Amino acid sequence: MSRRIAAVVLVDERGWLLLQERDENAPVNPDQWSLVGGGIEDGETDVDAALRELAEETEVTGVGLTPVTAFRYWCDDCRDDHDVSLFLALTDLTDRDVVCHEGRQIVFVDPRTIHTLRWGRNLVHGLPHVIGHPAYVERFGRPDPHAFGCVMLVDGAGRVLLQERDEHAPIDPDRWGLSGGHLEPGEDPETGAYRELEEETGVQLRPGTLEPFDVLDVFHPNYGSVDRVHVYVARVDLTDGDIECHEGRQIVFVEPDRARHLDLTMTGVLAVPAFLDSDVYRRMTS
Repeated sequence: MSRRIAAVVLVDERGWLLLQERDENAPVNPDQWSLVGGGIEDGETDVDAALRELAEETEVTGVGLTPVTAFRYWCDDCRDDHDVSLFLALTDLTDRDVVCHEGRQIVFVDPRTIHTLRWGRNLVHGLPHVIGHPAYVERFGRPDPHAFGCVMLVDGAGRVLLQERDEHAPIDPDRWGLSGGHLEPGEDPETGAYRELEEETGVQLRPGTLEPFDVLDVFHPNYGSVDRVHVYVARVDLTDGDIECHEGRQIVFVEPDRARHLDLTMTGVLAVPAFLDSDVYRRMTS
């Protein structure tokens, strides 16, 4: 089962994004920063729902929306996945033109500061598409992307190896994510994934053990760039006792149900639920 959602991002003349800070009474994602939008009603088109939700939540009307993409994301405190239709509009509106009818505030936010906020998972899915959209790039440019190689290992009990990052991590501190990191200039992503895994965990895998799972577009606010994250996976006969933690607070195998509900990094939000729901994971645990 899934719930259909229409979401809107208005972009002001600075390249800042209109976002909503939800309050403690929100039924979904309380106290988190989120996309503006809501459920699509029966018989309603996606764009009509987006315009209605924008008007209901902000009193903004008369904007022309550009379809950006559709995506599904796993909502941490929802019973169903959310199927989101995302729309974008460049505007000369300011905070003074926006009336907040839902949540604590609905304001334009510098995308480079989002990592300092309590962001929601729908932002992680939506922001790479907005910041990377041709209309946004044409007006505001595109910082050079970084490339990463990351790894998820699966043990005999179906648990996945995750790293709890500490407060010193430059990206997503104090969150749980994949082992891995920046690729070196000219480095092959798979080679980098093996290298990063060994550097962070002490685990040396035979060549050919890792298999590619996905290549993700991840917006990293502290860089301001939409980066490419190459995710590799493998089934291994290892335990926590075989893992050395060379980075972060701990690197351990985590039960799949718990893994979904952790405070995940932006890469983790995109990779972990998708992997646990995949045929690749089912094959590795059958």
